[in-house]
Amino acid sequence: MTEAQMQEITNSATEVVKKVFEYSNKMDFETGLNHYSENSNSYFITDGIMHSLTDLREAYKNIGPSVEELHNTIESWNVQVLSPEVVTFTLPIKLKLKLTGMPEFTGQLVWTATLQKQEDQWVIVQSHESWLNCAEVASALTPANDI
Repeated sequence: MTEAQMQEITNSATEVVKKVFEYSNKMDFETGLNHYSENSNSYFITDGIMHSLTDLREAYKNIGPSVEELHNTIESWNVQVLSPEVVTFTLPIKLKLKLTGMPEFTGQLVWTATLQKQEDQWVIVQSHESWLNCAEVASALTPANDI
């Protein structure tokens, strides 16, 4: 691939990832998930648990009503073009989150994803979130009466 082709691939895949985070910041999780693959061989890891897209939709549906504020700030873009149809992302993210009845939490995570071109559209076929301090996150997001 030429440098120009790689740049075009990077730009088009990056636009999809930007949309997903824009929808998340607007707390429109369902629309953001429309950029994820429906294929059964796709998987998405959050909190150390592997989810199907159906599982992920249900999880967001359950947590969504308790989210008062959410803002993801992508601190840097690390993109690797593996082929004209596959691109990976490794993004350090600063997250600000306010759940109902809980103090606001600010933390850091790393989000990785693999995007694949399917039917001429980029879709996320794999994603993984890793918190930099899992104990801090669990403590901050667990109501005192649940400890």
